[in-house]
Amino acid sequence: MQLWASILLVFLGFLAIFIELFIPAGGLVGAAGVAGMVVGIVFAFKTNSLAGALLLVLAAAGTPALIALGFKVFPRTYAGKRLILKKTLQSGSASDRFESLMGKEGVALSALRPSGTIRVGNEKVSVVTEGGMIEAGTTVKVVAVEGARIVVRQAAAPSHEA
Repeated sequence: MQLWASILLVFLGFLAIFIELFIPAGGLVGAAGVAGMVVGIVFAFKTNSLAGALLLVLAAAGTPALIALGFKVFPRTYAGKRLILKKTLQSGSASDRFESLMGKEGVALSALRPSGTIRVGNEKVSVVTEGGMIEAGTTVKVVAVEGARIVVRQAAAPSHEA
């Protein structure tokens, strides 16, 4: 095999690995690229050992550099713009919403065994009890908010002292 064909195989291997970064094919295109590079390097060594060594160094250094370049370029491509989420979640946004429920009372819409749904004001909220079962229609009080986990207990009945 001619030296130019070996060089062509190595560069086609680079191209195939680069394409694999943008068009995932289960690793088939990348594997074909690596195989092409190996074949090109082996034949380059058979033709000229210095050329084979240079292609081997190029492949060993160039492949990671090419992959790094691909990851840098990918977010700006057509596919990258559609696949990568640009908006970030606001940290604590759900817990901030639920923090306002702390200490409020509501009514169990379903039996809480130990999880279920309550209504606090006009809002339906999924909750868990501290451990016991609470019947539907019972007044409950929010006693803890841990992120999106809201813990309730049965509200104390109002005392009727005279």
